Parts: sequence; structure tokens; C-alpha cells
Amino acid sequence: MASTIQKRRQLRDIADKSQFWDVEDLMSNFDREMALLEQGLGHMIWDRDEHRVTTFIRPLPVTPSFRISEDDKEFTLSVKLPNVSKDDIRLKVDKNSVDILACSGDLVCRPYYVSVVTKGELAPETAKARLEDEEFEIKVSKTRKKRLEVK
Repeated sequence: MASTIQKRRQLRDIADKSQFWDVEDLMSNFDREMALLEQGLGHMIWDRDEHRVTTFIRPLPVTPSFRISEDDKEFTLSVKLPNVSKDDIRLKVDKNSVDILACSGDLVCRPYYVSVVTKGELAPETAKARLEDEEFEIKVSKTRKKRLEVK
């Protein structure tokens, strides 16, 4: 307990001495700011040997406009992805979610990210996707629940 209090005092002393931070803002927003920094660093460009290629942080992903259609048999997700080719789309389909990460083909490479949790269980092996006129659509069948007969 005493070491925790001492660490808090040390952190507060460091923050108090800083001329660039407002101590109250730093303490109340620390987790959020660190998450943003970590996300931004994850979007830097790295080479195969894990060496940083750029010193600039790429733009953080934005959520594009999308539509969801879901019933007992099928889940459909349509996403508007301007300036994105099919080679620049990464798709992940799990039993309960669909994640799409795409990057525009321009020099800035604007990243788009959509993550949707479904109401029912999906059958990932049935996923069918297409990209047409900047509209990416994925359809996934839902798993059917089997009834067991008790004897």
C-alpha cells in the first residue's frame, strides 16, 4: 500500500514539474491518451525486419458508413469504401463478429475499420464478399441450431 502511494506521489511530482502538461488533464485522461498513442504507433510503416520505415504516424482508422442486415439465416454487411481496391481489404469473420480493415489507394493511405458483433452465431466458412462501385458487401450464413432428442 505504501509503495502505491509513493508511486502516485512520484508521478504527481513529475507532472507538477512539467511545463507542458496540465496535471488534472493528464491524470484524468491518461488511459485514453495512451490508447490513442498506442493505436497511432501501430499505424506507422515497418519493414520485414521490424525496423521503422517512416517517422510519421499514419492517419488513425475511421469508421466508414455501413449497413447491416441480419435475420435467422444470414448476416449481411455493406460498407462504403472509397478509393479502395479488393487487394487492400483485410477481412476477419469469426463465429460472433465481422472485422474489416481497408486502406485507400492514395498516397496518404486512409485506413477504414469496421467491427460488428452479430446477434447469432455465424458459419465463417460460408462467407462471400464482393467489391463493386466502392461498396464492399459480405454475406455470411448463420449456423443452424440442432435439436437433440432426449431418450
